[in-house]
Amino acid sequence: MVDHLLEITVDAEGARGAALAGALSAAGFDLRTRRGRAVARSASVQAGEAKALLRALGFLDREYRLHVEYTRGWGFL
Repeated sequence: MVDHLLEITVDAEGARGAALAGALSAAGFDLRTRRGRAVARSASVQAGEAKALLRALGFLDREYRLHVEYTRGWGFL
């Protein structure tokens, strides 16, 4: 079985960053802020779904960064 962890990093300063972070939080992401950035994590939302949601809300690809980490039951891929 392969699981994943999707992490979306957003520059949290400014109204646009706050709106993006709020949209991710509303979509069920676990949101944490550190060093002027918001980091949203989810093990249930796929990267394509998240990207489609953010595009539908009017956010541009350059406003956030996606990182997906896959794991297996016995270690990392």
